[in-house]
Amino acid sequence: MPLSMCRIGSTVVVKNLSVDEALAKRLYSMGLIKGAFLKVISTEHQGPMTIELLGSQLALGYEIASQIQVVTAKYR
Repeated sequence: MPLSMCRIGSTVVVKNLSVDEALAKRLYSMGLIKGAFLKVISTEHQGPMTIELLGSQLALGYEIASQIQVVTAKYR
């Protein structure tokens, strides 16, 4: 499912990033890579989303969050 569909408080694991190369490099440099655990802090309907990644909070636009495929984390 896309990250943009996750609810506040959800912990998920990144499965795939369907973004262009430049954006992929930028996200990778922040630690947003395949297998990373994310926690959804806040979200707006078709608006920005705040996530927690490696102890830091990041804001992602709806379009970018829609291109990040995740699955629910079983442990964490």
